[in-house]
Parts: sequence; C-alpha cells; structure tokens
Amino acid sequence: MKAVVLYRNGPPDVFVHEERPDPVPGIGEVLVRVGAVGVPYHDIVERNGTLRPGQGLPKIMGNEIAGTVVARGPGTGRLSPGDRVCAAGFHVCGQCRFCRTGRETACPERRVVSGGYAELAAIPEAALVPIPDNVDFASACMLGSSTAVALGALRDRARLRLGETLLVTGASGGVGLSLVQIGKLLGARVIGVTRSAGKAEAIREAGADEVVVMDGTGDFSRAVRDLTGGNGVDVVGDSVGSRVFWPAFRSLDSYGRYLVIGQLSGERVELNPAHILFKSAEILGVTNARRDQLVDTVDLVAKGTIRPRIAAVLGLADIAKAHAMVEAGTMIGRVVLDPELAIRWAGFRLN
Repeated sequence: MKAVVLYRNGPPDVFVHEERPDPVPGIGEVLVRVGAVGVPYHDIVERNGTLRPGQGLPKIMGNEIAGTVVARGPGTGRLSPGDRVCAAGFHVCGQCRFCRTGRETACPERRVVSGGYAELAAIPEAALVPIPDNVDFASACMLGSSTAVALGALRDRARLRLGETLLVTGASGGVGLSLVQIGKLLGARVIGVTRSAGKAEAIREAGADEVVVMDGTGDFSRAVRDLTGGNGVDVVGDSVGSRVFWPAFRSLDSYGRYLVIGQLSGERVELNPAHILFKSAEILGVTNARRDQLVDTVDLVAKGTIRPRIAAVLGLADIAKAHAMVEAGTMIGRVVLDPELAIRWAGFRLN
C-alpha cells in the first residue's frame, strides 16, 4: 500500500512517501480502506514536535479516518466487509470504572487511533461507527475529532442552555465551525472570534450572530463585552488555547464556563486562582468525544442538521502542501486527504 511516514519532527516536507506491506488486522481490529483522512492542527503540532517531540516515531499519522471495512481480525463481528465507517479519535478498554460510567475519555487504556495517512489502516473495531450512504467520507472523517468533540463539549460538558451566549475562539477551524453550528442548534447566541476579516462571512454562514475580528493587540474582550451589554458570555468554547486565554477569560461572565478544547502552541499561561474564585468560573477540559457522542453526530450530519465544512481535498502525494495550508491558518474548515483522489474526486469542486 502507499503510505506517508514521519521519521522525525520537522517542517511540512519532512514526510517520506513509501510503499509498505498491507497491515494485517490484529485481535479486535478490522482493516479499513481509507476513503478520507482529515488534517487537523493537532497533526501540525505532532509533526513539528510541539506535541511529544520524537515520541512514537517512525509512525503513519492520521487519526481522522473514514472509509470502508475490507477485512476482519480475530475477535470482531459487529462490522462486516463493505460497511462504511468513521473513527473516533481513540479506543478504550470498555471495562474500567471510567468506561462504565460514561467517562471513557479518562480510560487508563485509552489509545489514539492512527494510521490514516495511507491507503489501508488496521483500526480497533470498537473505535468505529457506521455511517450511512448519504454521508461522504470527506465529511465523515472529521466528525470524531471535531464535530463530535464540539457536541460533547457544549451539550454534555458545559450544559449550554437556550438563551445563553457562547463565545467561540478559532471560529473558522474545523472545531470552531462545529461549535458555532451546535451552539445555534442548542439555542444560544453565538459570537465567533477570528484573526481574519476575510473569514467573518463564513463564520456567520455557520450560524454566528456576531463575529469579532481580532486587532493587533489580540485583546477582543472589550468588543465581546460591548456586544453583551458589559456582562460577558456564559460559555467560552476555546479551540486555540494559551494565545487567546486571557482575552477569552476576560470575556466570561460571572458563573461562566470556560471550555478548554484545544492548545495549538507550547506557550504557558500564568494564572492566579483568584481570577477563577472571584468570577465563580468553571474551567472544563475537553479531550475527545465518546463514541455515543459520535453516533449522535453522525445522525445529525445524515439529517443535514449539521454540515461539516471542507476547505480542500488533496491526495497523499500533497501531504506537505496540506500541512502547509493548515499551518498557515488561511483555510476555512478542514483540509482532507484522499488516497484515491484521482478516482473518487474526479470533477469534485472545492469549497
């Protein structure tokens, strides 16, 4: 099979294109022909070494996977060859106290799904969710690590309620656009934050009531408070992290909930606990989505209630270009790789 391998951390052109033996599914695994794999910013910080430099290398990256089951390993049976599936971001034991109490993201046996930068990937069956025929692979691949994460964050973690106000940082990214759409679906007033005025219209199209474009200072909190009558917002959905933490936290109203969903840099934040105390705020960490949240997300996408946005679809040969595009931050939505681009996407028009 064709694969893209990371042997060392470095710039976008560090990947090596190789022919590798087809993977053999092990116990509990199925073999999936990759129909599409997303390129989130998480892949950028893994490739450049910001995230766990040098660990686990060499490896075939890519955990936002959708495709077709082609073979089953021992101990499987829920899925069959020909089934169309998408992957959760990780797989778990299913037996520990966390898995049995709806907290599977804290499972001590939790392992990240990987191997999507290739034509074939062996994936634990328990990490896969069936998708209907009307959900294409490019849309499905990003659901487990972006849209389902946004759903779980807002609906289940922050308990966002009808009539509340939600602030979304990084609102033009895969997670950000999902937060905007789901926030509106849950009945919130949504304010999106972006660095680029050129992305504002796309954020509004996703459902944002207002969009704040960051100025040179990077402090958007005054603009947010002006939009909320000086009060601030009830919930912050932060998919950026330390670079926007303080203006986002200053935008939070008393008793607000701050969702930490992403961390795109290695920068730290110095925090006096009194800031949390005096605001009576909650800071809530969000890692991945549970499989039940992914199932709910697939259903919403199949019904057309949520529409994932695809920025571009490229082939595996364009892996360096894909990473450069995502790292530049100029795209709206998710950049997707398709190992069979020339066949499946003939005539496909990019967004």
